[in-house]
Amino acid sequence: MLPPQVVPFLLTLAISFLIGIGLRDYYEAEGKFDTFGTVRTFVFIGMLGFMLYMLPGFGHLAWMLGMASLVPFLLIYYSNKIRQHKSPGLIGVVIALLTYTTGPVAVHQPHWFLVLSAVSVLFVLHSKGRIRQFTDRLETGEVVTACKFLAIAVVILPLIPATLPPFGGFAGQLLAFLPVTPRQIWMAVVITTTISYLGYVLQTYLFPRKGMLLAGIIGGVYSSTITVLVLAKRSKRHPGHDREAAASILLAVAMMYLRLLVLVAIFRVQSAIQVAPVLLALAAIAMGYAYWLVKADKAAFELLETGDDPSLPSKEPDSTEPKLNRNPLELNSALFFAFAFVLVSIATKVTLLQFKDLGLRMLSFLVGCSDITPFVVSILQGDLGIGTPQILQAIIISSASNNLMKLAYTYLFGTRKTARLTAVALGSLSGLSFLYVLLAL
Repeated sequence: MLPPQVVPFLLTLAISFLIGIGLRDYYEAEGKFDTFGTVRTFVFIGMLGFMLYMLPGFGHLAWMLGMASLVPFLLIYYSNKIRQHKSPGLIGVVIALLTYTTGPVAVHQPHWFLVLSAVSVLFVLHSKGRIRQFTDRLETGEVVTACKFLAIAVVILPLIPATLPPFGGFAGQLLAFLPVTPRQIWMAVVITTTISYLGYVLQTYLFPRKGMLLAGIIGGVYSSTITVLVLAKRSKRHPGHDREAAASILLAVAMMYLRLLVLVAIFRVQSAIQVAPVLLALAAIAMGYAYWLVKADKAAFELLETGDDPSLPSKEPDSTEPKLNRNPLELNSALFFAFAFVLVSIATKVTLLQFKDLGLRMLSFLVGCSDITPFVVSILQGDLGIGTPQILQAIIISSASNNLMKLAYTYLFGTRKTARLTAVALGSLSGLSFLYVLLAL
């Protein structure tokens, strides 16, 4: 068996070597050659930190003294750099200090943590262009909104009680009747808006220029219903791209099924195992049909990498076209979802009390005419007294109904060819969903 010091030492050498190579490549790409240290310098810095830290008896103090000795040399380098009117960036200095810390981290932390730290350093170091583009597009108002939401999710959410003490009046009766607790209500808001925010960030900042196919994939993470409506209108504004528009709609529908599976896995893990096969199968059918639509059109696939289709006419956006890039972390959006969530929860409980399972199936079909997320989350979280088969049945029915509504949107706002191409898949998906409910649930 190897001595316990061997693996941390070798890992320190390897990480220091990789960081040194990464910084050298960065400087060469930037055209900077008169810089601090070489690859060997960073290896020696990592070794110095490790050796000092491992000194018996006073390793911690020796490591701190080593840091105090290293800093003046870094300050001399930085001062000379400023006097020569070079870029005042601190990248070399900061990375040297990070390299010095690899030894203690290798000794005390899991090895994956040190590797993750090194990968993070190299990723940020070589993402200068992307980070600059991202920050240039980032609006101050959205940063403030995200900070407010983080405060609500991280600070306020834990303070919300799971149950409220009983009190009289109409408000007390309403709270007693609700099938969800205050904490469940806000937890639903936090999780669902966070998933939507992922799609929003991808659309707005990481892929601001995208063709229809990529818009369908990313928009489906945000909201498949709004995405289908936007794509249908876009097909009419840009004739001749019907197959691409239909494929994009199917990709958005496929992302809806994956989004539903994620929600089920978050709120009810045991149900996810049962619903995963059917949701994955439906998503695969939608993706397969989308592939069939565009397999003969290689340019459509190129849109996934090149962005906007250059063959699309340059037109101003339709003022009646819904916007895909509305920030879901805005407080108004969060409060609206909370209101819709509570309203749907009450409607579901009343329906179950009055009409039992038949009422739940009818309600599942009706909610498909709007956004089904509040309904799905309410039956996953709410204390409605229904079992897993009923929950899965409601999810499948509501998604099938929602597909029929998307088909209606395509006929109303898209071209006839786009609607015909889409109808085959959406009709089949809805029919298969209803058949699964009848035969398997």
